[in-house]
Amino acid sequence: MASDWWQKTRTNPMLNNYFKTAWRTISRQKINTLINVVGLSFGICACLVIYLINSYDLGFDRFHPGGDRIYRIVGEAQRENGEKIFLNAPLPEMAGFQTQIPGFDAVCGYFQYGAKTTIEEAGKPDKKFSGDLDRGGIASIITGPSYFDIFTYRWLAGHPSDLNEPFRVVLTRSRAIEYFGNVPVSQMIGKTVIYDDSLKVTVSGILEDWNYKSDFAYTDFISIRTATHSFLRSRIPTEDWSNLGPHQSQAFVKLSKAGSVTKVNEAFAVFIKKNVKPRQIGTKINMWLQPITDIHFTPEFHRGDDGDNQFRKAYRPVIYALMGTAVFILLIAAVNFVNLTTAQSFQRAKESGIRKVMGSRRSHLIFQFLTETFLLSLMAVLMAVVFVRPVLSFFREYIPDGVVFNLNIENVFFLVGVLVLTTLLAGFYPAFVLSGFKPVQTLTGTGVRATRGKGYLRKSLIVFQFSISLLFIIGTLVIGNQIRYMRSSNKGFSSDAVINIPRVWRDHSDKIRALAESIRRIPGVDKVILQAFAPMGFPHISQTITYKGKEDIKLQVSLQPGDEHFIPFYEMKLVAGRNMFPSDSLRELIVNQTFAGNIGFSDPQGAIGKQISWFDGKTYPIVGVVADFHENSFHEAMKPVVIAHMPEQEKGIGLKLATRGKEVVEAKAIISQIEKEWKKVYPEENFDYHFLNESITWLYDQETKTAWLMNVVMFITIFISCMGLFGLALFTAEQRTKEIGIRKVLGATVTNIVTLLSRDFVLLVVIALIVVSPVAWYLMNRWLEDFAFRIHIGWWVFILAGSMAVLIALCTVSFHAVKAAMANPVKSLRHE
Repeated sequence: MASDWWQKTRTNPMLNNYFKTAWRTISRQKINTLINVVGLSFGICACLVIYLINSYDLGFDRFHPGGDRIYRIVGEAQRENGEKIFLNAPLPEMAGFQTQIPGFDAVCGYFQYGAKTTIEEAGKPDKKFSGDLDRGGIASIITGPSYFDIFTYRWLAGHPSDLNEPFRVVLTRSRAIEYFGNVPVSQMIGKTVIYDDSLKVTVSGILEDWNYKSDFAYTDFISIRTATHSFLRSRIPTEDWSNLGPHQSQAFVKLSKAGSVTKVNEAFAVFIKKNVKPRQIGTKINMWLQPITDIHFTPEFHRGDDGDNQFRKAYRPVIYALMGTAVFILLIAAVNFVNLTTAQSFQRAKESGIRKVMGSRRSHLIFQFLTETFLLSLMAVLMAVVFVRPVLSFFREYIPDGVVFNLNIENVFFLVGVLVLTTLLAGFYPAFVLSGFKPVQTLTGTGVRATRGKGYLRKSLIVFQFSISLLFIIGTLVIGNQIRYMRSSNKGFSSDAVINIPRVWRDHSDKIRALAESIRRIPGVDKVILQAFAPMGFPHISQTITYKGKEDIKLQVSLQPGDEHFIPFYEMKLVAGRNMFPSDSLRELIVNQTFAGNIGFSDPQGAIGKQISWFDGKTYPIVGVVADFHENSFHEAMKPVVIAHMPEQEKGIGLKLATRGKEVVEAKAIISQIEKEWKKVYPEENFDYHFLNESITWLYDQETKTAWLMNVVMFITIFISCMGLFGLALFTAEQRTKEIGIRKVLGATVTNIVTLLSRDFVLLVVIALIVVSPVAWYLMNRWLEDFAFRIHIGWWVFILAGSMAVLIALCTVSFHAVKAAMANPVKSLRHE
């Protein structure tokens, strides 16, 4: 079929003539062709990259058979102070609902394990594998046969019922090859896999890997009865759902074809009211069904700890914003084409008139001009395809790891769609204008000059282009200023040269204290403390306590476990009272200013000596008040904080290097020494550490990526707009050659001529600034509303953005303006 179409096209004289004529015109106008192709290719390449990112994120978990009926059970706990906590799994108290609520075809629960793996081979060193996947996320889960009633795999060996037996594991083919090499599947069955150095299980099944995007592409499926028959029974004592809980497990259901999400959610509410008692007084619990296709997306721009942190999530409004950005970029590129083509209407008018005299209809002329646009767009698409891989590689840090470009059917269809859209968007209006001239007027030259008028359309399009560019310039300035404000503001503590070493969760001994003492003796280490975690970042401990005053006041507070060394280590400021005294247990408390204010003391000194009822029922005095410090990003307001010495929680290490202002090489040498000490105490554990400043920077990762995106889009829009401006300036200078010659003969200076040719373009940029400033102010204020601590948008932002745009426009136009102004007037007037 395709070959027949091509043969007919190739032998069709009229089509041949259209393409030959179009190619000759394109070849003759090299500068305009270059400007149009480069501008369009930039726009199309940006659209293609955005399409690849969005199609990647929107394609997660859409391949499951009956996927429209697969849901995860999630919920929310809302406390008295309005704080909401997302629950990514049912609470243990909800066990039994899966059999009591009708409407399910299948149900399954599983536990996240993520243990390290060992493969023993006779006569060879043991193979060691981490519990995480290379692409992110944990590798192993503990589940039963019902898991495969919801998540469908092709079984290469074994059966789901194998997971009814203890000490059994099912592996994906890729994982089995990692463990045992590329041997036949039959030889993989019966092999032994060791988890956590002591849990030995036998391979009883092999699955074909999914070739689609999923946040649940686990590779090791350990039978639930393995847990109940091993040391894991302390965590999972039974096979029912009474052991499920947020942050450690997941629960999925598959609705029957007649099932209703609304009815199930209503049944949840009834079941919770009857069976679930909140663990904290005043807390409200809600549970509902979440479609599997929604799990990949976070409801908040600044994602918190929602229990799903083992995999990356996308934010839907960002995806929609990227789509809008792609449309704007393509529009700006198309505007360039329209501007340059209509600006040349005088030159092309005679061609149009001659063709009409020779018998061409208007429809033929429209098709001819659209053919030119099609060829230019095709060149731009091909150029975009060439450059898309280098662009993805260059910006890999900001693009999801799975985003790649291949000429598959989906991408080809997208490119064809962009080609057709660009051809119509950029070519239809110029074709309509150029084909509409009357032959008599075009051949005498009288009507064309009249129709050119004052070029209101071209001026409007230039204003549109620079309005979009200015919008991104202003956005970039505001976002950059907010990021600088967040990084440079006083956070209430010192984070310079501080390294945090997280706790080993499986270690319940006091080995961490011995490690801290060893680290303290390393040259170059200034201070060492035991802590639960750093003042700012993840995680946090939240608890309800009671102030015992004239009236009891219950407060939801953030607990910061730390001893008497915690405050001086982080150089926090005591505004009232004293630091806590050394002790081996909890005896006194230190609070922040917000806490003091919440219990009624505007003067922090008034809170000293007041009694706090702890959640263990005991009462402890407040002995000090520290200045407020940021625990979270600047999105969140200050919360009441209590610093308390809780030795059972202080299993991490904070250390400060004595390397301020010294070379990075010295710091690396010290860290290497710390790692050696770590391996002496924890030989089987990976050494993990984080510079506190880097952890704080991670809190602003989304804002940093937004700033990057704004910078890239700003560059693209300015570049495309300037290319169009460059072409129009060239055309204007050529059209006004004789006028410039006459003005120079009459005494005009170079400055006068440059001003003459530049002022119209500068005026258009100023108009664009006036038009877009209210829109930019509104949008950026909306963006800043998400921050509890934020900058205010000053007038200087708009002046600076306008000055930048005017300067860019002047630099673009001045080349042709100066060249025209310095030309010899004799050459331009000798034919008059």
